[in-house]
Amino acid sequence: VKRVAASCVWLASKLEESPRKGKHVLIVFHRMECRRENLPIEHLDPFSKKYSELKMDLNRTERHLLKEMGFICHVEHPHKFISNYLATLETLELRQEAWNLANDSLRTTLCVRFKSEVVACGVVYAAARRFQIPLPENPPWWKAFDAEKSGIDEVCRVLAHLYSLPKAKYVNVCK
Repeated sequence: VKRVAASCVWLASKLEESPRKGKHVLIVFHRMECRRENLPIEHLDPFSKKYSELKMDLNRTERHLLKEMGFICHVEHPHKFISNYLATLETLELRQEAWNLANDSLRTTLCVRFKSEVVACGVVYAAARRFQIPLPENPPWWKAFDAEKSGIDEVCRVLAHLYSLPKAKYVNVCK
């Protein structure tokens, strides 16, 4: 789990245009492990055998992750569509709420289950319902944005479920 977590962080940093060196990821994860195990925090020497093994594990696990994802690493975020959709619908007052919902949607599987356009429509719809702002029904506004009502409803359902969950708490994984 620790190896996969480190590789996921390293790969994510590359994909989100804020690359970090593998060395830095390894040093941080090594320090976190020392703290978690109540060990004295020791410096991870980049020339040590342990570092070399961790680096090879990091690379190998990254390749496994990429293979499992089918080397498909580009994800379009719904955020880029929100402002355009709200401007077209002339409901710019929903921008902040829709943006917040889009941020929260990233805590779910919506970004891999639906196209970004559908998620963007879902968060716009959820924001409009929250503020009781009507959206055009005839013709259906979502058709202009290449979305289906069933997808929008599912996005709203998943977000409603997310907000019904208890607040996240820290869980000590060492026990």
